[in-house]
Amino acid sequence: MLRSTLRALRSRLARTALTVAGIAIGILALVVVGSLAERLSTIVARSTAVNGGAIFAFSGDAEARELAGSERLQAARAIISRFDGVRAVVPEVILPYRLGFSQSTRFGPPSLIFGMPPGARQAAGDALHVGSGRDLRVDERGGAVVGTDFASAEGVALGDTIALYGNSYPVVGIIAKSFTVFDAAVVVPFADAQSLALQLVPPEAFALPRMPATALLVTVRPHADTALIARRIGILTGLRARDPAQIANSVRSTTDVFDAIIFGAALVALLVGAFSIVNTMTIAVSERTREIGIRKAIGAGDGDVLREFLFEASLIGAIGGAVGLACASVVVAVVDAHNARSGNLELFAITPRLAIGSLGFAVLLSTVAGLAPAIRAARLEPTDALRRLG
Repeated sequence: MLRSTLRALRSRLARTALTVAGIAIGILALVVVGSLAERLSTIVARSTAVNGGAIFAFSGDAEARELAGSERLQAARAIISRFDGVRAVVPEVILPYRLGFSQSTRFGPPSLIFGMPPGARQAAGDALHVGSGRDLRVDERGGAVVGTDFASAEGVALGDTIALYGNSYPVVGIIAKSFTVFDAAVVVPFADAQSLALQLVPPEAFALPRMPATALLVTVRPHADTALIARRIGILTGLRARDPAQIANSVRSTTDVFDAIIFGAALVALLVGAFSIVNTMTIAVSERTREIGIRKAIGAGDGDVLREFLFEASLIGAIGGAVGLACASVVVAVVDAHNARSGNLELFAITPRLAIGSLGFAVLLSTVAGLAPAIRAARLEPTDALRRLG
């Protein structure tokens, strides 16, 4: 059956190529958009794993950005630590890597400087796993670990020195790719980050903050009501606190939009591919009417003819799906390679689920679209078909 089908496809090569191209274009669109959604799902899952059990509390005014509000954070820390369900309240220093108008043009999360005591580093988990070099030692000063995207964007390698607010920091480690905010981050010892934060305090300030911090990481006990704790933080301390469950729901809404885009791409593939298959198979039945009549006259049954035409339709779908998947793989590989070299966020991920699903979709689409012409071929009467032999 395979040989006869391939022979039939070669006999009308131009038409078969156009049909395959139509399916390939639809699958190409489906895989590219689907791989974008797969990458987004990975980012959401990783970010949720890092921040799922923690509440970030910070001041939303300009005063906090200049560190004049750090004393306020210390007072809030004492209040929050007494809340039911709160396990620990850890101060953090989070600063922009670039100040003023010298912002990076990279695509993805902004480059930030993190200073985190041990409690905050433990909460980050695998997102701070050092892939090459070493991690910061306890009580170390003057070293830095950087994310992979940061290293690519800034052209930084192990042993190089980076400048942070005019201070030199040797790079002792590079954080493994985690698809979280730490990919574009610089992590320095907490005490160093506090020193950097003090440089942002305006010279006219009468007193420097004793324990500079820009945010509080509030870790909670299992089954604690994070929404209630976040609301209490806002009411009793005046800080802004976002419930991690609310953040996860907001991001999930975004993923739903991408799912809708995937459905739209699949619909386009369905329309383009279905019309191409129906047209090709209908013409094939008309051209092979006499062949069908001869086969039936020598004993072929309706089921034999039906299976042959359905197999031909599914083979066209398989070829188109494979071509579309191959083209999509090249496209996303080129774009991701370019983004990785420039330190931008890698946008696509062709997972086995997506690859197998797209191929299966192409075959199923083609089989369904070829069903009507195949039934028409199977129902041809041998006598009607043989009349065309003259």
